[in-house]
Amino acid sequence: MSGKRFLLFVLLAINSVLTLTSAPVEIKIFFTTDTHAVFYSPSGGWLKLAGLIKEQTADRSDCLLIDCGDTMQGNIEGAFDRGRAAIKTLNHLKFDVWVVGNHDTEFGFKALRKRIKEFNGFCLAGNLFIPDGQEQLSGVKIFERKGLKIAVIGLTLPNMQDDVRLPSSLAGKSEGIIESLNRIIPKLRPAKPDIIILAMHCDKFRSGFSIYELSRQFPEIALILGGHSHQSSPGENIGSSWYVQTSSYAQELGKIIIAFDPKKQRIIQIKSELLPIPPDATVDKELNKLLSHDLRQVNVFKKQIVGKAKTTIAGYDENRRFAHPAGMLTAKSMIAATGAQAALLSMNSTYELRGDISELDIFRIMPYENTVAVIDVTIPELELILKEQIANSRKYYTPVFYGFKVEFNPQNSAIKISRHDSGKITSPIKLALTNYLLISRRFPELQKIAARQPLQQLPSEEPLLRDCMRNWIRNNSPLTPDNGEWLTIIK
Repeated sequence: MSGKRFLLFVLLAINSVLTLTSAPVEIKIFFTTDTHAVFYSPSGGWLKLAGLIKEQTADRSDCLLIDCGDTMQGNIEGAFDRGRAAIKTLNHLKFDVWVVGNHDTEFGFKALRKRIKEFNGFCLAGNLFIPDGQEQLSGVKIFERKGLKIAVIGLTLPNMQDDVRLPSSLAGKSEGIIESLNRIIPKLRPAKPDIIILAMHCDKFRSGFSIYELSRQFPEIALILGGHSHQSSPGENIGSSWYVQTSSYAQELGKIIIAFDPKKQRIIQIKSELLPIPPDATVDKELNKLLSHDLRQVNVFKKQIVGKAKTTIAGYDENRRFAHPAGMLTAKSMIAATGAQAALLSMNSTYELRGDISELDIFRIMPYENTVAVIDVTIPELELILKEQIANSRKYYTPVFYGFKVEFNPQNSAIKISRHDSGKITSPIKLALTNYLLISRRFPELQKIAARQPLQQLPSEEPLLRDCMRNWIRNNSPLTPDNGEWLTIIK
């Protein structure tokens, strides 16, 4: 070989090496959110989504699989075993990260700790503080894929105490997203990750949170995975970050491809799409076999008959927002369980009871893990509480009150409370109410009144509102609807 040819060969070889080393490296991120323990449904569920996930993540050398929370609660299958089958599903599909959602804490932190131990991947929620204030979940995990260091930051819903239906004595707290990042990012920078991903159980429209401010303060966050609002976002630029969010109930899989230039040490492209479950998708046999015992148990449970409705008991109706029959039934069950004189709760389920009433029917009326407590109130305090409840009434929150006749005039905010038998009301009044009302920051007057006294919890470790309903239905069947006007808005 002549000198010129040899030199040309060497130059071509060097160019080839440089081309190879500077070729973009592609990393794939797959994620789900707000699946709410839905294993099968007309539009999908885990048993059908599993096949799509397995197909897309067959090669694990270049991808990460992340779930952004609200994984365990929201369906009777999740409530029956407190999320165990949902975590089995994440493990079977080899999820790398699970971010705790607000509803994932509704079974209590004792149950949550069990599920975290059972999860084979990494559970992240760096802004969640366990009730005693001493324990905090991990906030970040660094993975290596194709020679790149990928940092995943996991944060749950900020100010979770506004949304979690735990007794106030058990409720944890979660700090703001930006507040948490101010604590996490400086500690992460020395590790010099190539790609930073924020996986959060929070959407871009969350009240009191600005995703644009987040992107401005932390431009190194390349990708933000959102959740909580059940709204799809296939991909959009928000400042220096790319934002993606899947819908809910295990109907689709988020897919993001990040192209990274190792020579320039920067991301050169991010593209994303939401993959729906194919119309011809079938149940994944392996996952179905794994969950068969769990699902058989819950199928037996949800068919159990608790009582009977003599005539139809209607659910939430816009024309009877504050006194629909299903709400009255629930309030009566709270009074029967506690010995209180009145009951206050939130309910906007449109589900109605007909004929035989099963465990599934009870769950459909009350799908949350609400507990019950009792406080003593004076008549002026009850008036203040009810005014606050009515003022906060909206589409997704409607108070239901039972026990006394209430007339409210919105023109002058005048309220009148009386007994149906025209007798005298004596103070203090024992008021049964759900823990959701007690801990929500939307009701500061109620919180002030409740804070002045110890809560009178039901004599049970974790008294659920569904337990009260079940016992009342059993003891009072066959049921007829209560069509009384207990809370009236004067027009």
